[in-house]
Amino acid sequence: MGSFGHPRRTLRALWPQLNVGSPDAIHEVRKLTRRVQAQVRVARSPRATRRAWRDLRRAVAGVRDRDAAGAHLLQALRDLGVSDSERATFQAVWTADREARFAGVTLPPLPPAVKKPRHWKARTRTLLSRDARALIEEGDRVMDSRHVEDWHMWRRHLKRYRYTHALLDGPPNTLLRVLDDLGRMQDAHVIGQVLATEEWLPEYRDALLEREEHARLAAEARVRRGWPALRRRLAAQAS
Repeated sequence: MGSFGHPRRTLRALWPQLNVGSPDAIHEVRKLTRRVQAQVRVARSPRATRRAWRDLRRAVAGVRDRDAAGAHLLQALRDLGVSDSERATFQAVWTADREARFAGVTLPPLPPAVKKPRHWKARTRTLLSRDARALIEEGDRVMDSRHVEDWHMWRRHLKRYRYTHALLDGPPNTLLRVLDDLGRMQDAHVIGQVLATEEWLPEYRDALLEREEHARLAAEARVRRGWPALRRRLAAQAS
């Protein structure tokens, strides 16, 4: 079963490593802010509380996206048969760039605690039903869209639904599979932007771009196959 939890306590434990840019801490903090996004909606928290947690999520989002992109690029280089020494050189330069970018990040103050309201489970169920109806309509539109931003926004809304669901119990596997594939689509988009606008791996750029486009298309195909089952699951929640 899920719970409301104590996110500020968890964040305080992560804070020292977050301040030095630990990739694991950044990943955990970003997930934590997603959970809090669900909690502040249920709690109807003050605007200042919502804004403080939102600002923290935004502060680390770009670094986390690049961490994911770097991991994908290293795996892609292995798959392409690039030598150990070339991969090590890329990783060293990428890490130095990442550290420089993190040095430019200003973390906000530690956000305030989220107060657990009375009857929060009933509020959560109401939000889930409302979200499910909206996600069905949005998903049907996205299936006909070729715009990256439409898919990205739908993913964000599905993630919010996921973490709201987790307040009560485990999110359904149909949702988690679709979110995994939407995440791969987003990673491919980020990597494509990095390779198109920055001077990384010029001798492998075309091969890497082709690989990411194939990965994006394959992930999108899986999302489309998984949508009918997820739609039925959402419809059951909305009724």
